[in-house]
Amino acid sequence: MHLIAKVLPIFIGLVIATTHSAQPSNSYILSLNSDNLDGNWILENSNKTINLLAIVPGGVYSDLKNDTIPDIFMYDNDVQTRWVAKETWTYQRTFLVTKDILEKNTVNLVFNGVDTIANITLNDRVIGSTDNMFIKYTFNVKEYLQEGENSIKIVFTSPISEAARLSQEEMIPPECVPSYYNGECHANQIRKMQASFSWDWGPAFPSVGLWKSVNLESYNSAIITDVTTELFEDIENVQWRIHIKVFLRSAPSTKLKGNLIGILNTDYNSTTSVIKLIDEDVTGNGEIEAVFDMNVNANDVSRWWPNGYGEQKLYNLRITFESTTVPDEYFYKDIKVGFRTIELIQTPLMTGGAEGLSFYFKVNNLPIFMKGTNWIPAHLLPELGYSQEKVDTLLEAAKSAHMNMMRVWGGGVYESDYFYERCDELGILIWQDFMFACSMYPVNPKFLSSVSEEVKQVVRRLQHHPSLALWAGNNENEIALRGNWYGTASNFEHYKSEYIKLYVDLIRPVVLENDPSRVYLVSSPSNGLRSESEGFIAQNPADPHYGDTHYYNYIQDLWSMDTYPKTRFSSEYGFQALPSVDTLKNATDKPDDLRLNSSFMVHRQHSLSNGYISILSQISRHLTLPATSDPDYFSTFVFYSQITQAMAIKTETEFYRQSRYDWDTMGALYWQLNDVWQAPSWSSIEFTGRWKMLHYYAKEFFSPILVSPRLQLTHEIDVFLINDNITNIVNATLIIDTFKWSSLEPISSESKLVSVKELSVGKIPSGIEIPTNGTQMEIFYRFSLKDGNSEHMSPYNHIFPVSIKNIVGYKRPHIEIHLGDKREKYYDRARGVDIIQIDARMVTDGISLFTWIEVPLAFGWFSENGFILTEATKSITFYTEKPLNKTAFAEVVKIFTV
Repeated sequence: MHLIAKVLPIFIGLVIATTHSAQPSNSYILSLNSDNLDGNWILENSNKTINLLAIVPGGVYSDLKNDTIPDIFMYDNDVQTRWVAKETWTYQRTFLVTKDILEKNTVNLVFNGVDTIANITLNDRVIGSTDNMFIKYTFNVKEYLQEGENSIKIVFTSPISEAARLSQEEMIPPECVPSYYNGECHANQIRKMQASFSWDWGPAFPSVGLWKSVNLESYNSAIITDVTTELFEDIENVQWRIHIKVFLRSAPSTKLKGNLIGILNTDYNSTTSVIKLIDEDVTGNGEIEAVFDMNVNANDVSRWWPNGYGEQKLYNLRITFESTTVPDEYFYKDIKVGFRTIELIQTPLMTGGAEGLSFYFKVNNLPIFMKGTNWIPAHLLPELGYSQEKVDTLLEAAKSAHMNMMRVWGGGVYESDYFYERCDELGILIWQDFMFACSMYPVNPKFLSSVSEEVKQVVRRLQHHPSLALWAGNNENEIALRGNWYGTASNFEHYKSEYIKLYVDLIRPVVLENDPSRVYLVSSPSNGLRSESEGFIAQNPADPHYGDTHYYNYIQDLWSMDTYPKTRFSSEYGFQALPSVDTLKNATDKPDDLRLNSSFMVHRQHSLSNGYISILSQISRHLTLPATSDPDYFSTFVFYSQITQAMAIKTETEFYRQSRYDWDTMGALYWQLNDVWQAPSWSSIEFTGRWKMLHYYAKEFFSPILVSPRLQLTHEIDVFLINDNITNIVNATLIIDTFKWSSLEPISSESKLVSVKELSVGKIPSGIEIPTNGTQMEIFYRFSLKDGNSEHMSPYNHIFPVSIKNIVGYKRPHIEIHLGDKREKYYDRARGVDIIQIDARMVTDGISLFTWIEVPLAFGWFSENGFILTEATKSITFYTEKPLNKTAFAEVVKIFTV
């Protein structure tokens, strides 16, 4: 039951009122009955040899793991437990229904998420079936219910079997994933998390189950299912107009009368209110759409800004339906709105001697460079991926690295309401793919009907979030079709017509009908408007003059900026690294498994036929590994792989940020933020939550102000001064220190006054030309920027004239770390615990490359890591949940350097 304040009298028509007083205290109890069917169910397999207690929301892997199957993330248990996904499973339970519920006009059984192919019976009568895990299913069940005890049964068909069966009717390429994925075939045949059949960064767990809540809802008049909002800024009249659509569901063939009341809480303890009369005949499926506007004084609200540009002010909008024919029946829905404008600007440009189009986001009329990453499901068992603690931990990590955009990738799931609410609160804009990735898809009527409902529900659910920036129809399907990734070239026109039928003729109109204010891109990557002008399949979807691009390179030197191509917006790029040895030990307790050529490590590598060769090739360009017989070879390989990944993504990201200067590049979203198991991947955060070196580097290469040097092929150094802030940098001091590898004292230091405008990049010739007489192997350069008070405005940055393995004079230093006495405590929302913040001091007797400090994850983590140590002492911060003393810390801490 809910309480709602009745704040306004009933008027006929539409009334707008603004008050500056507290709401009256009198309230009414909602007469809507909503019986939750979550909790304990019985799970049974087809031959009834397994019968156990299951928890809803949940899934079969989650329920079996305690009793019937081993830890699915250990060893090769992803394959050993595959029988689970090939079984037929039944969920069943009984529940009580009162006479009051049965006397309601409408009684619906609502499944918020069914994964995936299932038949549903209620009191031994079939009420419906499901075939799309992304859809909320609502069944009118009043005629099937009885007072007292009722029984419900959901029988799940194996998704592997159903996908195979559908492929026999029509094979849709690609037929299977590569064999070394150890996955399953035909994921594109069914509307299920595509990655659950395996991907190059994760195993196959084709789960089944009730992964979201199940509810029994009953009412006499109507309920509110969705609320969408469009915001229009009226500068001349100093106000915002909110165009509100309210979707109600009622019983078909009835008359619905009542009032919709909209109340927006604004600043200064004020409210803005609207009332609209509803008097309509209910037809069709029982859905009614009501539309009204609300005008808000611009002085009563503050703008919502992306992370790094201002506050993320959110305002509660409550929509209430109040029946005038059914006494005392009310229903309300609360959403949060943020007042901001956002545009994707694609206008003509001339760069590099060729015509093109810009591709950038303008928020509140400011052109903002998008810095961020790609989000894959937080867990391959979808019910666990909705964990609020996991979502908080990952999103807080993204914010701490100055990220302002994240791409929700199209092979996973549409994330939870909580995920988008937290993005609203943290200022992380969302590039939202629809769940189609790296495949062609069916276009038969049943499939298209299901997709149409999926898109409608998703858009209506998410549309009001200020963090939502853009819709994209799919991941990489345009470039896959043009590039003949799946052998479609011989029948290109056929697959092109099906592609257009799905993403252009079906999905786009549904999106634009329910969210006309946002851009819908047909694919990512694509040439944007240029792709559309070329019939939605561009001749070159990777054209750097248009749209967004995805770029991966495992062959050339990834520490060189000359490797990377220009782009308007890079929405995917990355390189693999292994997770820490401690994380791998979470998946095996066999020491022999921790070898590159062990069956365990081969099983965990899904990139190419042997992704370790690519990692080894990149490591060998710059670092020297010990002999393979060395007992430290594997741990060193892990460490060096993380250095290589961090340096590769640092180099590429800085190249994109520099390219705002001469190519109008306006976005860098690296692949990928998170992991789904303990394995080599492109992630910057491991499955255990430990940060790889890459994530520490992201905190620096995404800094709002960054001095970013570039070594040219002419041996000269250019310095790019990057300013993402909305204030100019005037007369700051650029300092260039030249070091010999053998000393902590620079051999020379130059400084110059520099300036750069807001939201721009300046290019400053350093005047330095790298020597070519052999001394280049003995030296390196450090770059910093200070303001008038000698405070650092940018993190240190460096240029290494030669490969690290060829430097002369460097000796591995002796390094110590000491905890200080100062301790402060704060509450960590993501972890739900108090965190102790302790000052620490690094001491070194020489230059230290890629200084990595490690403690067991349970003990804590550091503010910085993987850094180039060029000073005798350095202050950092250690964070821990435990009141760790200096002796205990000294026993667990380890320091690594090259």
